[in-house]
Amino acid sequence: MSEETPAGAQKVTRREFLWYAWASSLALFMAGSGGATLAFAYPRFKEGEFGGKFYMGRVEDFEDGSVTPNRDGKFFLVRIGDEFKALYQVCTHLGCLVRQTDEGYACPCHGSKFAKDGRLVASPAPRDLDEFAVEIIDGEVWVDTGAKTKGQNRNV
Repeated sequence: MSEETPAGAQKVTRREFLWYAWASSLALFMAGSGGATLAFAYPRFKEGEFGGKFYMGRVEDFEDGSVTPNRDGKFFLVRIGDEFKALYQVCTHLGCLVRQTDEGYACPCHGSKFAKDGRLVASPAPRDLDEFAVEIIDGEVWVDTGAKTKGQNRNV
């Protein structure tokens, strides 16, 4: 058998073939690993899960001064006049869960106290309770737990 190569074509040596196979395998592995990493890192928040949006009800369902806790969203929905606030239930001192009291909220771990609107009343917490974004769309109250705003720093 005679080896014939088309005019202008070069033979691929065994060493070149193995190098191309190795480089192709590495490229395929890296692409797969990169895709898996991106899929893992991409946030997948759904409505009704922490990090997503929560439907709370119609505006008229909430009385002035009412506080509605939401366990799944980890927030208190507070209505003060025409304004709604969604206060994160985590103390700004060391991250304990605050409890609702008659005056507002209290941290059972270290004694920080907050007013009903989330304002810091007694330390050791350094700032007000953090808040989530509240949207009113067509008379319905929605809270976005993916959009958190830090509370104002206070010296109490």
